[in-house]
Amino acid sequence: MGKHSTDEVFDETNNEDSGVTATLCNWIVGLEKKDIPDDVLERGKHLILDGIACGLVGAHVPWSEQAVDAVLSYEPEGQCNIIGYEEKLGPLAAATLNGGFIQATELDDYHSVAPLHSASVVLGSLFGAAQVKNVKVRGFSTNGQSHEAQEPGRTVSGIDFLVAAIAGFETGPRSGMAIHGTDLLVRGWHSGVVFGCPAAAAAASKLLGLSAVNTESAIGIACTQACGLMAAQFEGMVKRMQHGIAARNGLFGALLARNGYVGIKKVYERRYGGFLNMFSQGNTKTPRYDVREVVAGLGDVWHTSRIRFKLHACVGGCHGLVEAVESLQKAHPQRFSGEAFGNIKSIKVGLSETIFHHDGWAPHERPLTSTGSQMCAAYISATQLVDSQVLIAQFADSQLNRDQVWELVNKTTCHHDSQFDKPNHQCGAHVVVEFDDGTTVEETVQMPKGFDPPITNEEIRGKYRRLAASVIDQERIETIEKLVLGIDQLEDVSELLEALAKPTKSAV
Repeated sequence: MGKHSTDEVFDETNNEDSGVTATLCNWIVGLEKKDIPDDVLERGKHLILDGIACGLVGAHVPWSEQAVDAVLSYEPEGQCNIIGYEEKLGPLAAATLNGGFIQATELDDYHSVAPLHSASVVLGSLFGAAQVKNVKVRGFSTNGQSHEAQEPGRTVSGIDFLVAAIAGFETGPRSGMAIHGTDLLVRGWHSGVVFGCPAAAAAASKLLGLSAVNTESAIGIACTQACGLMAAQFEGMVKRMQHGIAARNGLFGALLARNGYVGIKKVYERRYGGFLNMFSQGNTKTPRYDVREVVAGLGDVWHTSRIRFKLHACVGGCHGLVEAVESLQKAHPQRFSGEAFGNIKSIKVGLSETIFHHDGWAPHERPLTSTGSQMCAAYISATQLVDSQVLIAQFADSQLNRDQVWELVNKTTCHHDSQFDKPNHQCGAHVVVEFDDGTTVEETVQMPKGFDPPITNEEIRGKYRRLAASVIDQERIETIEKLVLGIDQLEDVSELLEALAKPTKSAV
């Protein structure tokens, strides 16, 4: 390496010789069921169940159907199932769509410190990897032989799938926390797509049985494809698919590495062109990044248990806002009845710096797209006021131009409120409503439901059943739930993938 600028200090936070990438990859390869606490294994099952619920609902919304039509027009038939369709595609196309379906309706999980949607990137990647594990490898891996070729005809067991998923659930948040997590959203990156690429690669590498050397290549290949622009949240459909693209990128890295293709080594700790150094460019943090976060508490601290579950069909950062408005409605029902909305003079919404930049923007067009409306704090607040809920139905095209909603949107302003910049408070909100008679009411939610205490596994199962009931029959609901919650006893995960591939109805 050449000489570095004298005004830059190098210490343990950015040590190029720290070996964190290799440490992470060795941990991924060595991870076994016995290493994972029982409650983490159980939470992992429920993360998979929640992701599947979102995928079932998201498979036939209009933007997903348009994506499927486009992909089927150009991609050849393959061996991999896609949720809610009878057609099969190759692993990379299937990963893109399946990951996109899970993220399609803004109901999937999120990590509040290092924002990403874990199930979409991890399951999207794993569903594809599971169905190509037995494809014969051409050529040889870097150690002169193919690990996969030694196990012809082997099925993918449910426990292997679950452990691989947890490897991915652990890798994504760690990759994000090393570059200050939410900071990427402030600067306009779609953070989950950036952190999601190595998460998807870690999961697929584990399932495919790659060595530590090849896992490092897979993560390096995934990280060099990492991107994601948050401008996708305004007009287009592509925000829905970006986590699916990350799933594809991670799976692609693992498949290339499986064949001996060498990726970037030391991708986290490299100063010149490394993942952490490049994605931390332009931030104002000290230090800009910390390589130690990638492996901090590895095997003791489980981010799988820190992933949040959504109860509202909108951006996770506005869940505190929804619940603050809901509290005001319950406390002052006469003030917030439909006929009284005309008496509202103004609505002021205080948000964390991250969420203010991400979602506190004022709409400059009417109507917004479905994506834009689910990412706009003013619109989300107005929707809760009018409908007393924020679910998928509120964002159907037929609902996006209602006068009653837009009158409230136009009375709403958002601002940065520093009380929510503390860790785990960034999804909170402070709402002040002023009426024409000069009176005001206000409510603060520091943390939305599901932070402390977390949403229970029973509540997650309830969410799965409600969502699934809107698109599939009861027998199939029960079959899928039984397969997922008993996945550690499942001999062949293809049984689950086939159950997911049957057609589903549209949720909107």
